[in-house]
Parts: sequence; C-alpha cells; structure tokens
Amino acid sequence: MLAKLKKLPSGIRHSVWGVLDAALYPAAYMATVPILMHSMGLLTFGLWIVLNTIITVLQLFNFNMGITAIRNVSYELANGNTERVTDLINGILHITLILLAVAIGAGVFLSFTAVRFGWWNLNAAPVANVSLCILLAATIAGLKYFDQVFQNVIKAQEQFRLAAILNMTNRFGLLLINLALAVSKFPIAQILTADVAFIICYLLLQYLCIKKLLPFYKHQAVKEKLQYKRIFNFSIWTWLQALIIVIAFQTDRFWVSTYAGLSEVSGYGLVSTMFNHIHMIFIAMAAWMLPRISAMTSKGHSPAELYNTVRGILFAIIIVSLLGFYFVSPVIFDYWVGGDTYRHMHGYIRGFVGFEIVFAHTILSFMYLNASGKEKLATKVAFLYCGLCYGFMIGGLMLFHSTTVMVAGMTLAICITMPVVNYAVMKSMNQRFSWEASILEMIPMYSAIIVLYSENIWVNLVLLITVAIFLWKFYLADIITNRSWKPAPKA
Repeated sequence: MLAKLKKLPSGIRHSVWGVLDAALYPAAYMATVPILMHSMGLLTFGLWIVLNTIITVLQLFNFNMGITAIRNVSYELANGNTERVTDLINGILHITLILLAVAIGAGVFLSFTAVRFGWWNLNAAPVANVSLCILLAATIAGLKYFDQVFQNVIKAQEQFRLAAILNMTNRFGLLLINLALAVSKFPIAQILTADVAFIICYLLLQYLCIKKLLPFYKHQAVKEKLQYKRIFNFSIWTWLQALIIVIAFQTDRFWVSTYAGLSEVSGYGLVSTMFNHIHMIFIAMAAWMLPRISAMTSKGHSPAELYNTVRGILFAIIIVSLLGFYFVSPVIFDYWVGGDTYRHMHGYIRGFVGFEIVFAHTILSFMYLNASGKEKLATKVAFLYCGLCYGFMIGGLMLFHSTTVMVAGMTLAICITMPVVNYAVMKSMNQRFSWEASILEMIPMYSAIIVLYSENIWVNLVLLITVAIFLWKFYLADIITNRSWKPAPKA
C-alpha cells in the first residue's frame, strides 16, 4: 500500500497522510466517549469538556506561531536561505517559551477566580482540586504551543508523512493514558498530570526529528535581531484571525454551560467536538497547500490554477460526505450512544452539518491569503464573518432561549457572509470574478442546507439535483474537462 501511495502526485500523498492524521484519532476518541462518560459520570465528563475547552481557548496566547513557522520557513527554504531558517526557528522558539509562561500565568488566575466565583457552574462538579485541574489544563495548553511550532517546521519541508506519524503518536498516546486512568477511576488531576509528562517526552522527540531533517540547524541566539520584528509582523495578523475565530466558535460551550448547565454541555460539547474534528479532517486534506503556495509566491509563480483545482475537488468531497453523514447518522448514533441520547443530540447534529457545509469555504480562502502575504485582508475578512456569526449566535440564544437555535443563527450568518469572503479572495488573486458568481457558486451549499430541514421527499429530490448541477458547473466542470487534477504543480 505504501508503495502505491508513493506513486501518487505529491499533493494527493500529503492529503492522504493529513486525513489519516486528522481522521483516525477522532474516530477512536468518539468510540471511547461512552466509556469515558460511564467511567467519569455525566457531571465529571462535563467538567472534562470544559477543561478541554479552556485548553482550546488558551491557544489564543500562542500568537499563531505555528502558521508563522510553516509560512516563513517554507518561504526561506525555497530560496535556500539556511541561515535565516535557523534564525526563524530559534526566534519562534524563544517567543514560544515566553508564551508558555503567559499560559501558566493565565492558568493561575483562572484556577482562583473560576472556582471562587463559580464560573461555568464549576462548583457543581463532583471533583476535588478543580483549581489544580484548571492549572494543569493551562500548562498543557502552553506545551501545545511548542507542538504546533515543531509540527509546522516539519510540514514546511512538506514532510507530511512524518508530521502525521508524530502527531498520531502524541494523540493516541494521550488518549490511551486518559482512557486507562479514567477506567481505573483515577482523579482528573492525576490524569492531567500524566498528560503533562507524556507531552514533554513527545516534544523532545519532535525536536530530535527537526535536527535530523535540518542538519544545518542548531539552537543558538538569534543573529539577526530584526527577525523578531518580522516574526511578529506576520504572526500578529494570523493571531488576530485565530483570536477572532476562537472567540466566535469555541466560547459557545461556555454560553451553553451558563444557560443550560453541565449536563446539557455534555451533549452539545460532544457534537461540537465531533464537528471540530470533522473540520480538521477537511483542513488536513488541503494543509499541504499553505507551504506550496508560499514557495510558489516566493518564486513569483501564480497559485491560481492549483487553488481552483484543489478548491473544486475539496468542496465536492465536503458536500457529498456531510450529506451522507447526516443521512446515516440515525443508525450510527443509535448504535453508538443510544436512541434517547441521539434524539436529544439530533438538533445539534443537523445544525452543525449545515454550518460546516458553508464554514468549510474558509479553509482554502485563508490558506491562500496567509501564504501569499495578504494576512491583513484575511484578518478583515475573518472579523466580518465571525462577528456576524457571534452576533447571530448570541441573538438566537437570547431571543429564543434555545441552544439549537443558537447553532442555526451561526449557520444563517455564515450563509450571508460567505459570498463576500469568496469575492474578496478571488479579487485578490486577480481573477475575473463578479458578485453574481460569488452568490451562484454558493447555491449547492444553500440547497444542501435546506435538504437537512425539509421533510418533503420531492422537494429534497429537486434540491439534490440542484446541488449536483451547480456543483458541476462552478467547481468540477473545468477540472474534469481540462484534467487539471492530474498535474501536481510544485514550486
């Protein structure tokens, strides 16, 4: 199988490894969720979800050093500037060490205030040492900053196979530790302590791999002090994008916990986490595009043809797979979590399927903008669609007092803003594009969302035919006719 994989175009090989990395762990995690819920209990598992959300939210403090590493290291490697590559990596690591201290400091603050003032109903958690759990979660978040940097330095060299193997080793290792200790009834604080020890060992392994891949690299003081300024000039914009996105799409669980309690956030958080992993799978399919576009840009090559080819194939896969997932979800979830739990989760599943169908449009858009040095435009676009999504999300919760309407509000907002996002990206690529085209190309996505909410079989049949026609016209026709999927453009 590996021999056959090597014969494929590099982009497809990278996608395969990226998907394996992104898909295998969520599948294993979701399979173990019933065991974790049973072992921990519903309220304790709700606390576990909140702690993992804290880890995610604390990624706000990483200044997006991972994206900074992959974009700038790939750019300088394409130009053969090894000395600047060394300076870049060392500068990013020095900054990341400071950010680790900031994350731990945030953990100290949260461990005191969240418990003292009863934020997110944490006082209801039947767990001792909640403050220590929060501090350990913050430490894990800070250590993950280094993981992101090391992962992206490896990916900057288009070593996606190695990056995937290392990442799977980390994630499955942590999952096995968590599962074994939870089943053995260890307290959450001890589980998190074991996670910290494992992550430190894993980071040492990553560092040794980078030393082998880049023989010229050595850890030292940064020679070109202006490198710090260059790093921040890029990272500040991608960090702002991440900040906006995390606030918009990760703090929803805190709202659910506050308004509906820890028991409700268990179901909501499970579906939200599942679709977060699904989104990461779609990102993994095209993750190799970021270093490729960066390298092409450094040599003055246009990435437009490659972008349109990958975009068309990716969106076809996304629509078909998400609709297929929704239609078979009753069988899957009835077997997985039971009929009663599925009926409780159904509204969330339908809402997040509809949201992801449109939200996936942002994947390649932001890869192109950030890789091509247009991170300021990317930040403005992120603020536009995330701001509207957050407003509609809170509005749905406040007006209708329903967490399912909250998800529907996000979906409606992103349906409104996505034509604007597509128009901005295509115009920045100097391609002929109109407002009419930016709206018409969204028809397959809009039709697919209506299918989710319609119960009329004839209406659904017409809508599915509409999806197929417009998907062909705007995404697949040129690719299939011109066979533009066959070449694998490389800088």
